[in-house]
Amino acid sequence: MTIIRGRQKDQRLCAALARAILPWCLLFVAASPLLQFRWPPYAWSGSFLRWLWVTVSDFSTVLPFALFAAGLVVARKLGHSRRALRCTLVVGLALGSVAYVMEAWLDPIVGHRYSASLGSTTEDARRFGADTPVGILRNLDFVEANPPDQYSLRVGNPEQHPPNILRWRLHFPIVMAIFSLVNVFLGLLAAELTVDLKRGVRRTALLAFGILGGIAFFAAVVLAAPIQPFLDTGEFRPGVPAAWLPLSVPLAEGLLLVYLTRSRRYG
Repeated sequence: MTIIRGRQKDQRLCAALARAILPWCLLFVAASPLLQFRWPPYAWSGSFLRWLWVTVSDFSTVLPFALFAAGLVVARKLGHSRRALRCTLVVGLALGSVAYVMEAWLDPIVGHRYSASLGSTTEDARRFGADTPVGILRNLDFVEANPPDQYSLRVGNPEQHPPNILRWRLHFPIVMAIFSLVNVFLGLLAAELTVDLKRGVRRTALLAFGILGGIAFFAAVVLAAPIQPFLDTGEFRPGVPAAWLPLSVPLAEGLLLVYLTRSRRYG
């Protein structure tokens, strides 16, 4: 009987997590093509393979940001306890792994197959394969062993891609997976910090925490990424630090929330 009750609680928690996360992800997936200001949107008017690629890409992009809501669900279901911390760790690791698989593997594989279906895949691109970690390492080894006369980011010329940007692409999915884990904890901490607020005020505060924290991390990613400096000036900004530096934003936010919650709890 105890095992059955435990399974029922786990099922209710999983259902609550799905209700909290999936609507945000599906809304982003549905609304993203509309931002092209084209009707019908290009993502919806192409082949099924293109539609699948765009859907996977958008979903993998928004999932780590939506996981803030997962921490709120854990706090609502389990309160503020050691069990809640353990559950948050499990949920963060599981969903962070999903985010990594989608970002690092599923998205590039579907995109590569779509390019191949159009006949736009070059011989070098076929040799390297999709931009999965394995494909990126093949590409990186080739570029470092055979430096081109001129570097380029053209999709059809992977043999000319800058090594620093390849390293950034290799590390970035790992960073997003860690951000997914951290974001779940941020939701848990924000829920504890605002537990004494009135319902409407608390909902607004939690929404602000989630949105502003996500915007700050996204802005850090954009500013640190080595792609735009290369396109603007040809600058080779180090790729590995550029991938990991944005994590300082959610980690700093987490430390601040820990300090504020402890100050509220102990005075």
